[in-house]
Amino acid sequence: MILTIDNLDGTGDQNYTSAVIQKTPLRIERQLNEPSICTFALAAQTVNLPVPLRLARVVVSDDGGVVLFTGYIASEPALELVGEGMAGPVYQAVVSAVSDEVLLDMQGLALMTSSFGLPAGQLVGTLTNIVDPTRFSLSTSQAAGTVGRFTPEPAKGWSGNVGTLASSSRNMYRVMSGDVTMTPIGNVTHSLSENSGTLQVNKLQASMIKMLANDVTVCGEDEPSAYVTEVFAGDGTTILFDLTEDPYFPPSSKTKPLADLFQSPSINTQLWQLQDPGAHISLTSNGLTCVGGNGLDGETTLCANGNLELGGSLVIETNGLVLSAGSTGILSGLYGGDVNTADCLAGFQVHQANGATCISPLIAGLAAGSSFTPVAGQIYTLRTRLYAKEMQRVLQSYYSLGDEGTELWGSSAVPCGLNLVLEVQDMTNGVNSTPVVLYDGAMAITPSICTFGLLNSTNLICSIRSVDMTQGGPVWVTSIPPGSNMITQRIGTTAQGADCKIERTGKLRFYATNVPQAGEQVFVSYRTKRRAVARMANAVATSPQNSSQLPATARWIGSVTSPHPISSADCENAALALLSLSSSRAAAWKGTYTGWNMETQGDIWPGDLLAVTAPSANLSANLVVRGVQIEVSNSSPQMNKYTIHFANDWADALAIKTSSAVPADTWLPLQPRTVEPLANLLTLSPSSITASTLQVNAGVTAPSGGGFEVRRRDWSFGPGTDSDLVLRSPVSSFTIPREAVTEQYYVRMYDGSTPPNYSRFSSAIFVNVPM
Repeated sequence: MILTIDNLDGTGDQNYTSAVIQKTPLRIERQLNEPSICTFALAAQTVNLPVPLRLARVVVSDDGGVVLFTGYIASEPALELVGEGMAGPVYQAVVSAVSDEVLLDMQGLALMTSSFGLPAGQLVGTLTNIVDPTRFSLSTSQAAGTVGRFTPEPAKGWSGNVGTLASSSRNMYRVMSGDVTMTPIGNVTHSLSENSGTLQVNKLQASMIKMLANDVTVCGEDEPSAYVTEVFAGDGTTILFDLTEDPYFPPSSKTKPLADLFQSPSINTQLWQLQDPGAHISLTSNGLTCVGGNGLDGETTLCANGNLELGGSLVIETNGLVLSAGSTGILSGLYGGDVNTADCLAGFQVHQANGATCISPLIAGLAAGSSFTPVAGQIYTLRTRLYAKEMQRVLQSYYSLGDEGTELWGSSAVPCGLNLVLEVQDMTNGVNSTPVVLYDGAMAITPSICTFGLLNSTNLICSIRSVDMTQGGPVWVTSIPPGSNMITQRIGTTAQGADCKIERTGKLRFYATNVPQAGEQVFVSYRTKRRAVARMANAVATSPQNSSQLPATARWIGSVTSPHPISSADCENAALALLSLSSSRAAAWKGTYTGWNMETQGDIWPGDLLAVTAPSANLSANLVVRGVQIEVSNSSPQMNKYTIHFANDWADALAIKTSSAVPADTWLPLQPRTVEPLANLLTLSPSSITASTLQVNAGVTAPSGGGFEVRRRDWSFGPGTDSDLVLRSPVSSFTIPREAVTEQYYVRMYDGSTPPNYSRFSSAIFVNVPM
């Protein structure tokens, strides 16, 4: 064994091997996707060496040159009195060192933007470069898998967040000798065979410790369910309208995807990625300041580090904008691909027209809507409002190990259109003028995620005081005044120039300056909420006997805690991934193995595989290493004791963390789902409301042999349940006779199967209009 310690005091590495107290063996603890810990005791003064200092660098290797540990002493060594010597009391120093990632953890993580649908290796590289872009090298190209949705948690630090990323994508990370690596679990295999003499059967303890299951129910978080369009009639005085159902809103902690006041000494690299070859962008007393560009589209940019999910309602505000003459570029842009004009989904294009600086909406790479000419020296807010009926645009990713290798469940994009409003508001001298709407329209096809580029400067000369994003639920309000066309009623605060707000308690409140007129029809789009849940099953026998005397079904019911399922679709994918494990006997192995000098066939790390073959025990299995304890002795020949803890995915949760808890408000499915639900009716809407009839257009063609089923209650669809059935229509446009001032109708599409298959969620129309 060779133990070197560098106290970083200018004296360099010093060999402390002879100071190690053998009675307390040097021990290295490795856990899967966690920092490694090295502990040892030193009698440093007996060999005239200084007691190591806090944050001294520690390197442990064996006599063959295999490096077993690199890290730093996390805290001051504890001095323990062990006796008296010729020179007085003798102390031993008890040292605990943490692997290299301690340097990343001590720098911390601030609140960062979320990321969606990105490769796990790329996310690890981003996190590392944000925390410390120069101290560590990156080797993450071998990492497998994508992460559906990931939001860093500052309290976890670098290692906690990277450990979560790695485990959820079935990778392992390691930080050693200043190198951050990430590779798939099982990338290294160690063969232990009884026949070849590399396995000592008496040192192996292994068993299948967990009951198998072939029927899995997974509970998740609250999710948006029915797509509601609720219609009210204005009377010229009423400003408060009670919604029939409480609308879905995301948790309050998730309502600020991005905010920056630009008051730091420099641009916050934990939030922003700066590309500025000409050094045109900086922070000054005026806030974020841009003094030009190199004239090339996409060369001088400031973009958010994470990407943005285009779901629910989103308000993006670029505040305190002051533009100078001659500016050209794009402000507050959303990009579906590269950061350039052609890939700009929506943004504000600053350009020159007839010698004047103009701001125009840029939609799908093309100029649209109306132009606005800012006044020099005036302060403006650019505001983008987006609305999508789908809250979740990227499904969560779940990984399991099947017979064909690692399998991915989920991670797909959720299609949905967008409504867009782009506006400019003069905020000079703190006076909120009436916003000027430059664009109000819709896009039928949109990407699920995009990059937010605050600046794309070909030659922008401007300053920005702050940027702020507000994420709301899938809520949107429009209205049709008498004798007019449909207009968008902007949701938000009065400071945002809004017309109304929707409260979490289920109330639509118009501001006094925008009272609906008598006879004005007000349309409120929102989603109801319920607990996400799914039940999936397969026909795999849970017992080797496969006897008719045993139950054919074994159920597992619980919750998935990581990765969080935020929808029923996520719960289904999590259940399918768990099924591939819970019905596999090979996935239930757990145990330990003790051996000596294992590094002679390659040092063993958590995440490696043990390919164990023991004919005498009728055992042949691949086992995932979860933890390794190494006791390193200072002997000749070198004798290192390895205690290896292994467990496969069902025996001890790996990529999917589970809990046996079932939330009290969960309505558990009576039967497993066997077929994929039909598409939801996102475009269903009332086309006409009169005193006697409600005309509805589903917006899609009915499946062969199927149609559209209308009921007065939700969750009661199907043949034979006709007490609340209103009608079934084989065509997309149908008429419902009105019977009361207040009515509720739920609609789902069904096909010609027996029994019929339905949409996952209803589209509902609630009418509150006089007859």
